Amino acid sequence: MGANNEANQANWMEVPLLLELDRASRVPLYRQIYRQLAALILGGQLPEGFRLPSERELARRLGVNRTTVVAAYQELSADGLVEGHVGRGTIVIGRRRAGRAGGGPPLLWSGLVQARLHVPWGPLLQRVGTLSARPGVISFASGILDPTQSPHLKLEQAVVRALSRPAWQLLEDSPTEGWQELREEIARRLAGRGCDKLSARCVLIVSGSQQGIYLVAQLLLRPGDAVLVENPTYLGALEVFYRLGARIIGIPVDAEGMQVEAAQRALAGGQVRLIYVNPNYHNPTGTTMPTERRLRLLELARRYQVPILEDDLYGELSFEGAPPPSIRALDQGGYVVYLGGLSPLLGPGLRLGWLVVPRALVPAVVAMRKSIDLHHSNLLQAVALELLRDGSLDAHIRWLRHACAARRDEMLAELSRLQPLGLQAGVPGGGLHIWCSLPEGCADQELLEEAAPLGVTFMPGQLFFVDGSSQGFIRLNFAAPGPGQIPEGVRRLGEALRALQAKAVGAEEQAGRPLI
Repeated sequence: MGANNEANQANWMEVPLLLELDRASRVPLYRQIYRQLAALILGGQLPEGFRLPSERELARRLGVNRTTVVAAYQELSADGLVEGHVGRGTIVIGRRRAGRAGGGPPLLWSGLVQARLHVPWGPLLQRVGTLSARPGVISFASGILDPTQSPHLKLEQAVVRALSRPAWQLLEDSPTEGWQELREEIARRLAGRGCDKLSARCVLIVSGSQQGIYLVAQLLLRPGDAVLVENPTYLGALEVFYRLGARIIGIPVDAEGMQVEAAQRALAGGQVRLIYVNPNYHNPTGTTMPTERRLRLLELARRYQVPILEDDLYGELSFEGAPPPSIRALDQGGYVVYLGGLSPLLGPGLRLGWLVVPRALVPAVVAMRKSIDLHHSNLLQAVALELLRDGSLDAHIRWLRHACAARRDEMLAELSRLQPLGLQAGVPGGGLHIWCSLPEGCADQELLEEAAPLGVTFMPGQLFFVDGSSQGFIRLNFAAPGPGQIPEGVRRLGEALRALQAKAVGAEEQAGRPLI
């Protein structure tokens, strides 16, 4: 590297001294670190070949979370200013590439992107994905039960029947609101679940539940508007609200879902524009809101004139009888927008969901949908219609409930072996996840890093909290692991938990040892 770069290499510990963080600023800390390091690189203070401090070391010396530094380094890498090397660390390369391109400084795309497009939990979520994708890893992070195992799901036949339609039907423009016959079929299905007198005009087809959340939020929320959510809540909803600049107010969750007394206090305290709630087999806690609490929440919506977005994505994955009537089924005043979809039943690759909206909201949602992607895939709509009509989907759902319930019970039995270590698992009545509380003093991210070398991953609980500060929980998916993986994965998790607790005891003993 040359003598000059060797001298620079020896001075990497001086980098934290060159950075000044304003913790009172509205600019996220990772953006402050990124901007200052980019300026130092482009200005030549950090030359080509310079090795930056490790993520852990820089985080320690700046007094920030490691994920904050990871996010900053990712921004620098995206702009072509640094490059990560196994065994060597993060190396400055930006000015060298700029010279090859014509001598001018590179365009810093990350600096042009609005900060709200970057969510604070992004680096940790990416870390989970990277760890889970490694060969041999048992992932409890996310996923569904492989639908091809079902003896009832005749997907190939449904596709063949869909393709037997006239080609022009599959290739022409679709109405933005979706095929009329598919909307009618979904309306009939929801009527069987308590949403009687539902007109197909109020059913709108969307490209998965995530798009449904985005459409509603984009219509109802402006930057700074308040939205009430369960705390913890679905990560995808948090991401939408965060990116739109909403003020997210977390309402505590107990064994019966969102605490409506706390919701009432929040509604009385200011202008709330939306209530987002996941009442059936709540993601991530697995709780189910009883009918009485649903009615009380609906009454609050009426009193304070605030709409409810009801996310019922897991409503059909019940293990112990049908869940209570949906909030939409109890709604007589048009306060509820209802969201459902096929992804938990058929796989995330089949991106088809639906919104049930009050009639007055239909034109606005259709116009917003048209500005995003015009309309849904005709072929996917045709396949979904075939599955709904021939009864195979209902038979598949009955099989899926039984199979998922067996996997839940298997995981709960294995997790009971970890109770002496202080891990406590909830018992969901449906859905795909088990919510676990960790022993006191055990942090979810630390456990993730301890478990990763042992070949098991999960979702750290902090990802689901509004402020990300609660680190004493983890979410385990019991549907996706293959045969035999649940016992082995839980065993590895227990090994990681024991190792983490042993390290904590050792650190306490070291801290309490007198100096001689």
